[in-house]
Amino acid sequence: MQLAIIINSFACVIGAILGALLAAGSLISIANAKVRWAGRLVVAAFLIPIIFLVAGFGAWLAHSYGASEVAIGLIAFPWVYGLFFVVAMVVALRA
Repeated sequence: MQLAIIINSFACVIGAILGALLAAGSLISIANAKVRWAGRLVVAAFLIPIIFLVAGFGAWLAHSYGASEVAIGLIAFPWVYGLFFVVAMVVALRA
């Protein structure tokens, strides 16, 4: 499990950097979206890098306290969130 936490740390740092780039790039697409919930997409876009950093730090804390199940959930959470964000962006652009 320790190796998974270390790999997750690197993935979360890279995910935060790429998430910031995704958020910045998504602003133009969100501005062109004609859906009522475009404002929520802006907030969701800026939460991507924050979620990666919080989940990476939280996985370390959960692992150090012996909560392996929570650590596994925190490892998966930013990737699931990013997937839902991409799906929401596709739905917004198709509308």
